Amino acid sequence: MEGGFYIGCQVNEMELKEILLRRYGKYVFPDMKFDEFIEFVSLAVTKERKEEVRGEYLVLLPLLIRSGKYMTFDQFFDERTGANIDWRPSDEILKEAEQIQERFKNGS
Repeated sequence: MEGGFYIGCQVNEMELKEILLRRYGKYVFPDMKFDEFIEFVSLAVTKERKEEVRGEYLVLLPLLIRSGKYMTFDQFFDERTGANIDWRPSDEILKEAEQIQERFKNGS
């Protein structure tokens, strides 16, 4: 359910209805618990997003190969959607970077 809030922030109500109708047709939601419904919506939106990014990837793939910047679809997806961004606090990231620099200085 963690992705529910994030997904909810990205899609407005009409887009969500359109996605659900396109993906599932006249699906009548049975007595589904709220958490299950949020997971269901999150899954539909995530799959829709993945299909959009896959289309972009397929269009750009020849260009990526020709330029020598080939990446797998998963790498492209992470980069395109921001999944590769480290959301930790900056002081934590800087501390880790300093530790890595110290290891290289010490030859470890």
